Amino acid sequence: MTTLESTYTRPISQRAEPDDAFRIVVATAGDAESVGALWLASKLASHRSGSVLALGVTTPFPHAVTPLLNPRSPASIDESGRLDVLADVQKALADIPGTASWSKRAIVGWPADVIDSTAASWKASLIVIGLGRHGRKERTFGTETAVAVLKHARVPVLAVSAQARELPRRVCAAIDFTPASLSAATLAASMVPADGTVFLFHACAFKGVKSQAGDLVDLYRIGARSRLDAAVADIRKHARCRVEGAIVDGEPSESILGYAQRKRCDLIALGGHEQGLVDRILLGSVRTRVLRGANCSVLVAPPDVKEG
Repeated sequence: MTTLESTYTRPISQRAEPDDAFRIVVATAGDAESVGALWLASKLASHRSGSVLALGVTTPFPHAVTPLLNPRSPASIDESGRLDVLADVQKALADIPGTASWSKRAIVGWPADVIDSTAASWKASLIVIGLGRHGRKERTFGTETAVAVLKHARVPVLAVSAQARELPRRVCAAIDFTPASLSAATLAASMVPADGTVFLFHACAFKGVKSQAGDLVDLYRIGARSRLDAAVADIRKHARCRVEGAIVDGEPSESILGYAQRKRCDLIALGGHEQGLVDRILLGSVRTRVLRGANCSVLVAPPDVKEG
């Protein structure tokens, strides 16, 4: 990966920060699909007293292309593209309050790799990326990039709708009782203002299954309700907003998307990386299907995330 970096608007090392500082890496191409991510990163930075690195990425010029087709060297083309992306990022940030103090960086490379490696080296607490659906840069900073970033990210990833301008106020936090899903719900609750609501939602896999008292399905439903009630009580201790619980029978991804739509949620939160047979039954590839099907922002936390 080529790593040609810009001169920062403000050097990253200029301000000493404590180890527990909330650091946000927001990946952007400076296009319309990224505007929601930039706005939400700004709101979160203010809400959490955090710092932000705006990261622009441009893919490398094909180095195998013959010089007869383009007399410029691949390195010079890469550098020109990097500077163009940096200029686009700076232009996009000019219209968003609170971004003057952000660090800005542009790198040539493959977006998912660059985003994950930059977040790791910068010790980011959160990666924010646009949840693009349309536009000429969708393949660079769209839904599939968010999916790719999730595969290796060791911090939560927030894929943001292009229409987002404020902190989320209605959140569907999908709970499968793994540490990752509970961490995602806790982090999401920390983003919600006091007048907002977090719905802790569990999708029961036994839709349409009749049960009798004491059988496996009945015991599962009783256990799920008990664990959900405990999760609601625990997250209420950390949240300023209202926290409610709900259990719905159905396939997880369809249930999550349907519930979020019915409740008019502007954020879905869920845990990543299924671990073992039970988690695969309960979660499967839910995160990917939710990312591809959601009409709102999506937060996914990896299994070993530290609460921010």
